[in-house]
Amino acid sequence: MKYFFFLSVFLLFFLPGMSQKADFLPKQNLWHTQSLDPIAAQSFIRMNAVWENNSPADYVLPVFAFGFQKSAVAWQFSEDISFDIGIEGSAFTQFEWTRRNGEFERNILSTDFLIGIPLVLTVESWTIRLRIYHLSSHLGDDFIIKNKITSYVKTNNNYEQVDLTASYLMKNFRFYFGGGVVIRATRYRKPLVFTGGMDYLLSLNQQKSVHLFAGLYLDARQEFDYSPASNLGIGVQFGKTDRRPVKLLATYFRGPLPYSVFHGKPVQWLGISLYINPF
Repeated sequence: MKYFFFLSVFLLFFLPGMSQKADFLPKQNLWHTQSLDPIAAQSFIRMNAVWENNSPADYVLPVFAFGFQKSAVAWQFSEDISFDIGIEGSAFTQFEWTRRNGEFERNILSTDFLIGIPLVLTVESWTIRLRIYHLSSHLGDDFIIKNKITSYVKTNNNYEQVDLTASYLMKNFRFYFGGGVVIRATRYRKPLVFTGGMDYLLSLNQQKSVHLFAGLYLDARQEFDYSPASNLGIGVQFGKTDRRPVKLLATYFRGPLPYSVFHGKPVQWLGISLYINPF
């Protein structure tokens, strides 16, 4: 967390020099949330049918997240150039729904917490985000009780990362690509991360309040020998793009599990997801 402290101190000295042009708590964020990024700071509900080692698992995996991205202060230097500094946070909780020994079980497996500080610059059709974030995973109560864990268990998924991501808007398409470095972790882990993706929106009515959405998110972590994780989605977006719309998507994920104390475990899922951005 010391990196967040140093960044906050820097911003305290940096902001006063720009305060006359500053817009505090603007209505819109400059960064467009990548809905299909599994650990993007956003709110969603998803029900997953899971496969492990290409075989159907004996459980369904619901995931509930409450998260947000919010611009704290922004500056508009010209019609085409803007900059903002924000804050983001999220809590991801994974459940296991299964029937074993003749009983239906609903077990909390793991909860992840994320907090980050994004710095975002837009130049015409380009949007560039520099971000530092902290993510930590924690065992769920049900998992602890069922496995009779009575002493401290050190999670392997606790780290800070700095990343730089750019997006480019071209008509109905928005393309993403970036890279990052893990700068601290509770155990040794290979640091490099590469990401990419694409979102596509097609208006389905004259009011432009209903859109077809299709997208793709990819990442490759050195930690997993660059074995790719991919998340595809297609569905409908309700609401105008400048009014925090809601998305209802069918999704397919394949690759190392992106969160939880079981992160890195190879998995596939088919899901139905509802994405909501409250801020």
